[in-house]
Amino acid sequence: MRRFSSNGLEPAGRSFGVLARGLALISALSAACCAPAARNAGSLSEDAIQSPRLELPASLEHERSKYENDVLKGIDQVSDFFRSSGFDLSSRGLVDTVIVFDSSAKAREYFAREYGAPLENIPETFSGTVDGQKLFLVSRESYREIWRNLYSDWPWTDRTYRQLIVHELAHKAHESIAIMRYGSAEAMGPPWFFEGLAVVCAGQFETDQPLMSLDEIGRQVGSGNSPAVSYPLYGRIVRSLVARFEMKTLVSSASEPDFPEMQR
Repeated sequence: MRRFSSNGLEPAGRSFGVLARGLALISALSAACCAPAARNAGSLSEDAIQSPRLELPASLEHERSKYENDVLKGIDQVSDFFRSSGFDLSSRGLVDTVIVFDSSAKAREYFAREYGAPLENIPETFSGTVDGQKLFLVSRESYREIWRNLYSDWPWTDRTYRQLIVHELAHKAHESIAIMRYGSAEAMGPPWFFEGLAVVCAGQFETDQPLMSLDEIGRQVGSGNSPAVSYPLYGRIVRSLVARFEMKTLVSSASEPDFPEMQR
């Protein structure tokens, strides 16, 4: 069984974008990110950014250069983020193929056919995910409509679509690091952390709200607590932790049973 998610902005399990285990929980989430399944991570040595093969529907061919630019800049942003956090990440190891659908409906039909998942278990707001070396996305216009329906309080900008790409690729990079360093994607930690990390990497939901205190963070996620599903909140929690602790330290300890209280 595989779990599908909608747009990288509400979790369905283990990863802001990767096809993964099971379809349970999906019906309760309107905008989820996929969970990664454990698999070989490959080398994380330094490599030049490679241009993934881009598959577009005929209706989007006239925008090929724009999509290529967004994907390459997204890969670059993810690589820079993790390298600046102390991880030797190979950009070549992220994805080698990008498949864009002109609508969420077309994407849902594809996954139902290819993975044998009931169509009703794939959210109508599906927008992006990573499976293996493939990044799947809906078109820019399709995502704009989904975003406006789900996040009317957050205006669409020129950066929003690329942020979707970065969010999904951040999950792939984070998963690869967890598997290479700790042997399992479970080392990515709880959903609020790996989703919040992807939000921070993508620069999503940035606000003028003050950083949360450690006591406030503890009330949300301490002692095994799970906060309400909220990507703005996940991002705020992780940004508040990063202001106090190095990202590498947080990533390395995210799977500890007393995380993040152990950071006090």
